[in-house]
Amino acid sequence: MLIEFVGNIVTQPFGRLARLLPWDDVAVVHHGIDQSIQVLLGGSKADVLVVHLTPDHFMVQGEAQAVALMQGYCDALRSFAAANRTVVVVNTLAPPVHRLVGSDHVAQLRLTARLNEMLFACADETGWVSIADVAGVLALNGLDKSISATNGAMMRMPYTSHALPALVGEYARAIRERFVVRKKVIVLDADNTLWGGVVGEDGVEGIQVDDQYPGILFRRFQAALASLRDSGILLCLVSKNNEADVREAFDRRDMPLRWDSFAAIRANWEPKSANIGSIAEQLNVGIDSMLFIDDNPVEIAEVTAQFPQIAARQFDVREAADALGWLASIPDLGTWSPSAEDLAKSEQYRQEAQRQEVAASATSIEDYIASLGMVLEAGINRADHVKRIAQLTNKTNQFNLTTRRYSEADILAAMEEGQVFDFRVRDRFGDMGIIAVVIVRGGEIEAFLMSCRALGRKVEEDVVKYVLSKIPAGEVRASYIRSGKNPMVADFYDRVGFSLVEGDDDVRRYVHGNETDYGLTNELIEVD
Repeated sequence: MLIEFVGNIVTQPFGRLARLLPWDDVAVVHHGIDQSIQVLLGGSKADVLVVHLTPDHFMVQGEAQAVALMQGYCDALRSFAAANRTVVVVNTLAPPVHRLVGSDHVAQLRLTARLNEMLFACADETGWVSIADVAGVLALNGLDKSISATNGAMMRMPYTSHALPALVGEYARAIRERFVVRKKVIVLDADNTLWGGVVGEDGVEGIQVDDQYPGILFRRFQAALASLRDSGILLCLVSKNNEADVREAFDRRDMPLRWDSFAAIRANWEPKSANIGSIAEQLNVGIDSMLFIDDNPVEIAEVTAQFPQIAARQFDVREAADALGWLASIPDLGTWSPSAEDLAKSEQYRQEAQRQEVAASATSIEDYIASLGMVLEAGINRADHVKRIAQLTNKTNQFNLTTRRYSEADILAAMEEGQVFDFRVRDRFGDMGIIAVVIVRGGEIEAFLMSCRALGRKVEEDVVKYVLSKIPAGEVRASYIRSGKNPMVADFYDRVGFSLVEGDDDVRRYVHGNETDYGLTNELIEVD
């Protein structure tokens, strides 16, 4: 990961963000002060460019000049992002605080808002620009404690030691939103977490979740969880309770979350670790992709003892007002912009439950596949799907032959140099979205990965056959590289007709003659 910084101040203190990122090899480069436009007009091989500009960079000679400078800045951002395919992180501008003439102060507030809105519009127009809310961070920390006019004038670094850790954290968050795979599932307790009180003791009418204090705090917490669900994170419920009591609470109380908001529910008296394990199996997700939230430290200790890889957070009912703050601070819950598949996640899991019901009653795999009426949609080098393709390469672990990770820029480069195949699956229950990616360059399949929810329906075999049919006749190379999570595909290339050339349990090299006509099990259509 290469991160570059440039701005109208000394940016070196921001380089501390490297320690907050989950990669061993993070290089940070700082350009000279006041070189922002020059850097944006030039080229870059960085993964991320952070441009930090303070309000005084724009507000030099009145409103018209400030707007013109911001317009030129936004034009340079758009041009740079399009040419370099580099994520650019820019900062919001903090409003003025010193008020001498009331009307002038309001005019400055209005101008700051206008300049920020121009930045927001720029980010909307190009998928490569992210916003770090520096203004919000400074406001939260207190502007009087965060900015030193003396330091700014003498050393070109206006931020105090009080503010710098929070600013560094904000920039790290903006980068993580782009490159780190977010959690897939939040597992929630019910009593004293989703509502105040214990439903089995206080009764449905006695639990606190309404528009009055303290119930409104739980209501706001549920609303935040509902927003995360809408962005693609699955919610699950694990409660030591009678299921009928919990269901009645959702049926009778008006809450942001409903019974059907949860992808899986376990309301019983079993150990919570056992319930979480069964949910992970049901949803086919790794324990390390889950976040567990419970008010009881004993329950958290029991779960984390069984699953050290799970992330866990205690909901302190005495400090319910702080819940939104710490929820937003949990690493890897956020994302810059959810993909279409993220937004459809909950519905896809509902559809998958219907498929499993059909599978349970089918007499053979052939009958099951035929009953689904599956259609496989194949696309090649579809740049408009680059977000989802890159996302799949970064979060797919089990059915992933090489476990190579790709940024959006990497995917676009692969499209220019070779073929990037993406595959979408539809059946009579609904659209599963893009579920498989294959990258071919120089006669080699360098990446082959597929979502596990599409397994068992001959899709993986059809994908291989289609890809081979689109590669010019002749030898095709491929590899299996073992990781901690992909042993399930160790013999995949053996099973689909590739010949082993060399290798051991960790790395295997294969070739395929690729001179055969390929018949597919499922219907396949090609799309542009």
